[in-house]
Amino acid sequence: MGVKKTDLSSVSPEERELIEARRAYKREWRKNNKERIEEHNRRFWAKKAAQMKSENKA
Repeated sequence: MGVKKTDLSSVSPEERELIEARRAYKREWRKNNKERIEEHNRRFWAKKAAQMKSENKA
């Protein structure tokens, strides 16, 4: 799941700076919004379990 990380050694210094800034922002957001992430994961897996249950019935 997720997106494969870009190899920072293969990009220009300007692009590396942008990628690192984006990663830092996302890291900070996830740290400050743990309850939102937990709720999202709970809903995702509840939906996935229901989907798997319906597939098994078919």
